[in-house]
Amino acid sequence: MAVEDRRRELVDAAVRVIARDGVAAATTRAVVAEAGMSLASLHYAFPSREHLLEAVIVEVTEQERRAAEAGLLPVATAAGDGADAGPAGPPALEDVIGGGLERYVEHLVARPEREQALLELALYAMRTPGQRGALVAQYAVYQESARATLSTAALAARCRWTVPLDQAARALVMATEGLTTVWLADRDTEAARRTARFAARALAALAEPA
Repeated sequence: MAVEDRRRELVDAAVRVIARDGVAAATTRAVVAEAGMSLASLHYAFPSREHLLEAVIVEVTEQERRAAEAGLLPVATAAGDGADAGPAGPPALEDVIGGGLERYVEHLVARPEREQALLELALYAMRTPGQRGALVAQYAVYQESARATLSTAALAARCRWTVPLDQAARALVMATEGLTTVWLADRDTEAARRTARFAARALAALAEPA
């Protein structure tokens, strides 16, 4: 097996173990058992357990970034490349953001184990000396993704932000993080959708027609 394929399978196995049993239970032996590999295979791909956990954070964060951005980018490309917006005009910013957040809820419901693993890893990084940098990098990716999403959403709706984009992006990150944590606790998907619509309305109030 190619080393990249081996790394990917071990990361996926670690995510499943962490989501199911917690970070403390994600020993090297538990991960290789989950992946159906040997300890030698793991040490060939990762120098240590810490390197494996760092790879899990990077990989799952990147997957979250792609999923978050994919919901809005096609809408903005159609509306922002000079194409005719149609007789009804451009879409409302609240609808553009709301549509993206509702797709995020669908992603959350479909793959809760990844979000649960990230939550476990965030707590682990807060408690472990030398690991906070990984947590800071994780949220820096979220912030940049939120900036791209809101910039593209405003382009689609022909709006401009009345507050610095970084502030609006931080509000979006906090909204999605809170939505995620509460849904993982109560699994109330309809309430999560209502929260997504409320967050979209609140964020859209920070913009005006361009």
